[in-house]
Amino acid sequence: MKIKKLLSIVICIMLITLIFQSCNSKEYNSSLSCKEFSNELKSEISVPNDEFDEYTHEDLKFLFSSPAIYDDISIIYSADSTDVCELGVIHATDKESAKALFEEAKLYIKNLQEQKSDFLRSYSPAELIKLNSAEARHYGNYVIFAVADQDTKNRIFNKAETLLS
Repeated sequence: MKIKKLLSIVICIMLITLIFQSCNSKEYNSSLSCKEFSNELKSEISVPNDEFDEYTHEDLKFLFSSPAIYDDISIIYSADSTDVCELGVIHATDKESAKALFEEAKLYIKNLQEQKSDFLRSYSPAELIKLNSAEARHYGNYVIFAVADQDTKNRIFNKAETLLS
């Protein structure tokens, strides 16, 4: 009798553990190309004349140093030189690579902030707010970063979550 009770308790503990593990591991749809994804997300960004430019693949080699860990990337930015808005969508080859890319994206943001803060402080303080609120987030194999004001950034990340669900 004791063995049955003990076995029942062990099975219950295992089931509870499995349930909690499945709750913590959200799966994301990864069928969108980064270009399609960034095109969807840029509708949440208001920039002068609604004009964006995109970094070329040559530019991207200098921005993200590990091209072997991602298989798709799109980084767009405001075509207006007085606006610092920028949006990046990167798809990693696997989950470990996504973690590394997330760290690279945070470093990229930190470098942008260090390079542009002094200039923006004197030239365009409103843009400094956008730069200082820049953020990167990690969704499965995707890494998304946004240089934008808080409201725009929230809309971008909410839409990203919806598109990936």
